[in-house]
Amino acid sequence: MIRFFVDVQNKTKLETNLQASGVLPSQNRFEARALRVVTSGLKADDLSDLIYNSVTTLLVGEKIMVEAPTYLFPSGAGVSGVSLPPASTVANHGEPDPMATFRFAEPVTIEPQQNFRIEMLFPQGVPGDAAPLTRLASAGSLRLWTILDGYLTRDVQ
Repeated sequence: MIRFFVDVQNKTKLETNLQASGVLPSQNRFEARALRVVTSGLKADDLSDLIYNSVTTLLVGEKIMVEAPTYLFPSGAGVSGVSLPPASTVANHGEPDPMATFRFAEPVTIEPQQNFRIEMLFPQGVPGDAAPLTRLASAGSLRLWTILDGYLTRDVQ
């Protein structure tokens, strides 16, 4: 299982924009309106193994808000329309368009100081040879992000 938003120690702004693990700062409230899973550094076959053999879950206060196969959470990000050498390929998880993402029917509200996290579970493991994913992760070329799009608000004091 991979957990997101639970560890902020020694992470860059590229890795997280949270100040504390799994909670919003101060009196901020967040209305999540979309969930994305963004990848980088994967070949098409490895990306397929990752998204078709995992389940992504958004938990807010230990309550499951959404849980579905990872392929239902396209990234809406990536590289497109780039000329590459014949040996190179670009694999995106969905169209590189911010509107091409999973959107909640109703916003998911994360209240101030409420715990939240995203988990990616591999119920049956990665089929076939998991070595490419392990190799990419250990070499540092595999990048995996989960992104909650929405509105950060704060009550007037």
